[in-house]
Amino acid sequence: MVVIAVFKSSRPEGKEAMKWFGAAQQRCTVLVLTAIQVVICAVWLSTASPTPHKNNQYNRSIIIYECAIGSVVGFSMLLGYIGLLAAVSFLLAFLARNLPDNFNEAKF
Repeated sequence: MVVIAVFKSSRPEGKEAMKWFGAAQQRCTVLVLTAIQVVICAVWLSTASPTPHKNNQYNRSIIIYECAIGSVVGFSMLLGYIGLLAAVSFLLAFLARNLPDNFNEAKF
């Protein structure tokens, strides 16, 4: 996000954008997005956590334990949030594909 904002701020209409991408804002963004995921996980695990389920339907001589996911809604919300973060990351990578060729983040 910061690299895209730097190149957008070089245009006259983008000067105000850089105040939103300082080091403190980046840390705050990471902490907030991580806290949201922790809250979703905590709610899911405290309300209906995954439990082992004994499955002897197929073979009665062998005991097979499977994981019952508990709440399908909680598990779906967790996977949906991770998918949302992946989609946003993909969008930012897509927007950053047109950066100038002389820009190299790992040059130094």
